[in-house]
Amino acid sequence: MPPNEQYSDIEDFLSGTSIIEYIERNWAPLKKSGSNFLTLCPFHDDKNPSMSVNEEKGLYHCFSCKAGGNLVTFVKEFKNFNSSEAIKEISDFFGIRLKNINIDFQEDASHKKELYDTNNLVSNLFSKYLLESKNRAKPLDYLEERGFDEKDIVEYNLGFAPKKWDFVSSFFEKKKIELNCANELGLIIKKENENQYYDFFRNRIIFPIKNRQGLILGFAGRTIDDDNPKYLNSKESEIFSKRRALYGIDRFSNLKRGQSKYIFIVEGYTDVLMMNKNGIFNVIATMGTSLTIEHSNEIKKYTDKVIMCYDSDEAGINASFKNIESLYQLGIEVYVLRLPDAHDPCSFIEQYGKEDFVDKAKKSILIIDEYIEYLKDEYIEKNISINELTSNFVSKIKYIKDRIQSDIFINKFISSFGISKKEFEIVFNKEVGRENSMDNSKKVSNLTPEEMILKILIERRNLRNREIMKNFKLMPMSTICKEIISFLEDNIEFEASQIINGIEQEENRNYVSGLIFNSFQTSSDDQINIQFINDCIKKGQINLIKDKKRRINLQLSRNDVIDENEEKKLLQELKILLDEEKKLKK
Repeated sequence: MPPNEQYSDIEDFLSGTSIIEYIERNWAPLKKSGSNFLTLCPFHDDKNPSMSVNEEKGLYHCFSCKAGGNLVTFVKEFKNFNSSEAIKEISDFFGIRLKNINIDFQEDASHKKELYDTNNLVSNLFSKYLLESKNRAKPLDYLEERGFDEKDIVEYNLGFAPKKWDFVSSFFEKKKIELNCANELGLIIKKENENQYYDFFRNRIIFPIKNRQGLILGFAGRTIDDDNPKYLNSKESEIFSKRRALYGIDRFSNLKRGQSKYIFIVEGYTDVLMMNKNGIFNVIATMGTSLTIEHSNEIKKYTDKVIMCYDSDEAGINASFKNIESLYQLGIEVYVLRLPDAHDPCSFIEQYGKEDFVDKAKKSILIIDEYIEYLKDEYIEKNISINELTSNFVSKIKYIKDRIQSDIFINKFISSFGISKKEFEIVFNKEVGRENSMDNSKKVSNLTPEEMILKILIERRNLRNREIMKNFKLMPMSTICKEIISFLEDNIEFEASQIINGIEQEENRNYVSGLIFNSFQTSSDDQINIQFINDCIKKGQINLIKDKKRRINLQLSRNDVIDENEEKKLLQELKILLDEEKKLKK
């Protein structure tokens, strides 16, 4: 198709593109399935590929969440773009130079405008109440405690929904405004079997949630009493989705071009506002949800680096670890800033000022380094297995597309826990659902020693004798392995198919099925199988000793928290373990 072309319609424009190529290079690999291709769906938490793509038709469809459309639709949903932004993204990607775009998109703009206007009207109503009502003392006291005055209330369009059932609905009725839009947006809710409405937000400070253009998408309401939940968000609507909305993104317009090399991600709305008040505009918060792929796509438009500044309590730490996955998926570097003395950004800046906050931000560390230290604590204190620990780590870094960055993180983990590359690969390959994903030079099974034994016992029922089962149970193994062994003991004569049919838990059935279809081949010679089981049991005992040694060495490495007597005790335990290991290796 010649450059500088004026296209007559969307099909004409898309004829010079490939939906398969775009999805593969911007999202994930696709696997041929009949005349279509399958991949993970980016629009919901997809564990098994459920999105089908047809290259000839240029369409996609997810069988789980029902998302579907053409390439323009995909780019709009995936990148959180409007139609013109999606067209530009596609034309840039495929090198299609457009002089004049003559494509007409009908997006029901008039109805969306009605919804935006309704939100704006209600926002002004809440703001006026907070600024002028006689009953505004309590919400004003809360905001003042957080460092905000009436000037800030005006600046950030803050408001208050009074403790009334019909504040919004009665206002609309007095103004003779139709209630349809307010009902659609969830600002009012219709009573069952009655033609009456009650307000959704009551006795809450109101934070308007805006898009990049400054239009109000919805609201967040914070209680000023002990009501649960602490925060309420507007319901999902045509213009508001929690998976997409980022609080504070409308203030990015205050950033000078090239000024910000990173974006802060914080937990609270007041954190965003306090940072804005102090001239820090590169900051956003989610709507109390996990960070989604849609959020990460929006962030990717502005930066390749984020600094997470969540609360330093257990919930905040866990949330920050959980939220790195979608960021890594899009190649975004993730750093973490932990503030001292249980401060959040709002309280820290209010007490110490902007300069101290910025100084601390400059010392932010890679979140993967903090996560490895966190796993060390889990390993020592909660006594979880090294395989489980490795699996947790892999779940965070498996989406990283940059191989160099991935290898750096993996090497840090391996050196921190003293495990071999081969041990790591077994867990890695199992977690990502494919064999030899890190080394394709030779084909090996990705089963652990205990899983190999379990596979033999499932397939060779005559080997399920008391001595083998007893020795096997002495090995370190996962909970699911223990449950299946118990089932085998109770159903000693079951064939493999009977085992699958007899297990009630779906997860355990799928696990057994995975073992049966694994590439590891059991021998037809029972003597070979018995010898293999004994070797695996011995290997399992050695691995158990290695695991205990690893924990001791990690404890010994913490010179700041271990006293002399404890050190001597640990060294003695280490010597005993070394002697046991030597005996087993003879």
